[in-house]
Amino acid sequence: MITSTAQTERVACPFCGSTIANPVRQSADIVECLECGTVYLRTRLRDEVLYALYQNYAHEGSHMRLPTTRQEIEQSGLRRREFVRMVLEYIEPGGNWLDIGCGWGAMLDHVRTLGFNPRGIELTRPCVDFATKVLGIPVSNTDFVYSRVEPSSCSVISMVHTLEHLTNPREALRKVHDTLVHDGIFCGIVPNFNSLCSELLVDGWAWLDPHHHYVHYTPHTLSQHLRNAGFEIKHLTTATGDYGEETVLSYLRSVMLTLPGKLSYRDVLRAVEEDGRGEEIRFIAAKV
Repeated sequence: MITSTAQTERVACPFCGSTIANPVRQSADIVECLECGTVYLRTRLRDEVLYALYQNYAHEGSHMRLPTTRQEIEQSGLRRREFVRMVLEYIEPGGNWLDIGCGWGAMLDHVRTLGFNPRGIELTRPCVDFATKVLGIPVSNTDFVYSRVEPSSCSVISMVHTLEHLTNPREALRKVHDTLVHDGIFCGIVPNFNSLCSELLVDGWAWLDPHHHYVHYTPHTLSQHLRNAGFEIKHLTTATGDYGEETVLSYLRSVMLTLPGKLSYRDVLRAVEEDGRGEEIRFIAAKV
């Protein structure tokens, strides 16, 4: 049964529509769909409540805090230089790069220097204002699914820690496919529900985040959803990423008190990532 209140709603699987699911976490109503295997937040904030919540996303102390100088803009890790380099292995610079959930525009400011025309979509109004007024990047304050972006108009579409926030991911993936040119690239990063810390910490895993994270992907389910939307996967790996290497190393030390031979904890961490259990999933897919 699907129900709702003034603040929340109880929903079916956002990918297959099934209501048959089993709980997989206790701290929130996080369930696994028994039809397609998607893990999702079944009882979640309604869209209008979520929009209001996002207006505080760039507060002082947040990772999305607005920069105050050009030096801060240039040095921000949100420019995602390593990730962009990886994407450029699959596409030449040029055309429109649309970043969905672009924040204040750090990555778009970077790809503009490489030859792309930057475009953005962002819910947090202060970030939209900064990107448009300070950086001169066109950013719309809207839900991507309902945005007026033209079909076949983008060479690259990115969602860096954004896809897990969407309440309508199946429709969003279809629109991404429609918006890309032929052989255009869809790329992004999402938390990995099958990660080491997710397994060790269970309800204490930071990226459960029931206020903002509505779907929890694994390498398998993400691959499945991308292929179903018409994409060919070019690259899909896991990494510690934004969760923080020292944080994960501390948990490794707590569960592995000794290591054999000359093996280091960082060696173990690299093996965990290569085994598909890093904290985030990085993907690059092409429209076919």
